[in-house]
Amino acid sequence: MSRFSAPLTLAAACLALLPAAVLPAAARPVLMQSPPPPLAAGTHAPAFSVKTTTGKTLTLKSLRGKVVLMDYWATWCGPCRMATPTLQSLHKRFGRKGLAVVGMSVDDARSVSRVKPFMKAFHATYTITTSPDANQKAAYAYKADLLPSQYLIDKKGIVRWSQAGYSLHEKAMLSKMIKKLLAEKG
Repeated sequence: MSRFSAPLTLAAACLALLPAAVLPAAARPVLMQSPPPPLAAGTHAPAFSVKTTTGKTLTLKSLRGKVVLMDYWATWCGPCRMATPTLQSLHKRFGRKGLAVVGMSVDDARSVSRVKPFMKAFHATYTITTSPDANQKAAYAYKADLLPSQYLIDKKGIVRWSQAGYSLHEKAMLSKMIKKLLAEKG
């Protein structure tokens, strides 16, 4: 911690406690901003080549013919932790029917070692990728500027749905969309 960290943290905490009416608009802390839009539905999913936690190479091309639920996440991201049980549940429910759930960790080289313990703690058995540079490159191509960012890709490689952030109602909505996409001819 630098000598400036504690005073700045204290100052930020104090500002956040002040009523909005006391502060001029320019000095008010921003509590929530609209996330930038992720890659739009109807777009061809960008190609990628990454390594899984087991050391295997995974490409978008290798997933062709499957419905893919791709999740950009990080071990330090609170909403990502909230989304993980939903992803695991969807993997268990639809994995044998043709759904590939892929967790693209954007943890950097310093924190990527936390991915396997994270998977174990959350009982995540779906595919997780841990290629810091390749995953970051893919995240940029998918416009995953907010974590988690999720993409539902059809059997032909077209993004059919995307979302930046996490919603408590995500599981039911995704289940319906996944069922529909699995029923489509590839």
